[in-house]
Amino acid sequence: MYVVSRYGGWGRNLWACLDNGTITIDDKKRHIRLKVSGSLVVEQITQIDDEQTTMKYGRHRKTRKGNKTIKEEYFEPGTLRAIRRSGLWKKETGVPLCGSEGTLECYSTSGGAYAKEVFKYANGNVAYVATRWRKSLEIRYPNGKPWIIMKGQVALHWESIAGRLGSDKEELHQEHLMRGPNWEITVYDPSGSEVITHGCVQSRQKQGKWLENGREHFYLSGVKVSRQLYEEDPNKWKPHEVLRIPNAQLRCSLLNRMGYDRLLDKVEHRVIDQAEDGGQLVEIDAAISDHSAFRPDRTMRLLKVICPSTQQVYVLRVPPEAKTYDNARQWTFGLREREIEQGVRFDLAVET
Repeated sequence: MYVVSRYGGWGRNLWACLDNGTITIDDKKRHIRLKVSGSLVVEQITQIDDEQTTMKYGRHRKTRKGNKTIKEEYFEPGTLRAIRRSGLWKKETGVPLCGSEGTLECYSTSGGAYAKEVFKYANGNVAYVATRWRKSLEIRYPNGKPWIIMKGQVALHWESIAGRLGSDKEELHQEHLMRGPNWEITVYDPSGSEVITHGCVQSRQKQGKWLENGREHFYLSGVKVSRQLYEEDPNKWKPHEVLRIPNAQLRCSLLNRMGYDRLLDKVEHRVIDQAEDGGQLVEIDAAISDHSAFRPDRTMRLLKVICPSTQQVYVLRVPPEAKTYDNARQWTFGLREREIEQGVRFDLAVET
């Protein structure tokens, strides 16, 4: 291997070739010793104050503080630092969670994927058992009472669930615990009987009625709204007032709730293109004043499609760049504008 000095200054950078032996590097904070065998680094020992980490590539890495081992990681033989397959690959003690400390154990599958995480408090109570295949996560207080219950796909990665939650139970970062776009959360007080937070997330946005720290809040597509707006009958909304809402996220949520078919019935629109079966590509003018302080979409294009078997009419929103009924319909199949322009298209053999 080659050892190269850097930032030594003009004419002070050095290099040397080493096949077998040891290298010692010292600075004000760290003492590092590398063991080289066959031109490869096979062991690295790093000392920072009273904490020493020993890395044996392809075997393990262990960290000791004083006379106590606080962290162990095991690697797949023949690799540098790949997770060891089938079983325990990491163990860490003294990990903070919910104002207490405990031991974290991580397990892998036969293929080497991060599969399971177990956390136990110092008093022996299990805080949580998280796995890739479970569709829920239950985290308990040190006293064994339920703390957080989440329904959805759990995300396991390099940072543990305990690390993502943090040591202060008042600062929850629960959004980082879920892998999918849809999940539900319930948080209990230390007695494990009173719910202080509860709500659902859809498409990674808060939706519906939420209880947050004991108080009720209402969300539409991630935007907090009043109880009156949340519970109000969409039939009472004036379409052009909804179209003038400057917050695009809230505007889209209200339009979805109102229904684009109902919107077409209440506002004037013009037909841009029409299909043989009666389907249409239409455009709505948002009728925004030029003196308005904000400028949401001035126009909106919608696609009216007719089910060939039931004759049911469906109205879908499409990009304002859609110029023909066929192009807009192809976009609803998942094709993007660039692909459509290049001639890519889906032709259905039979429609039902």
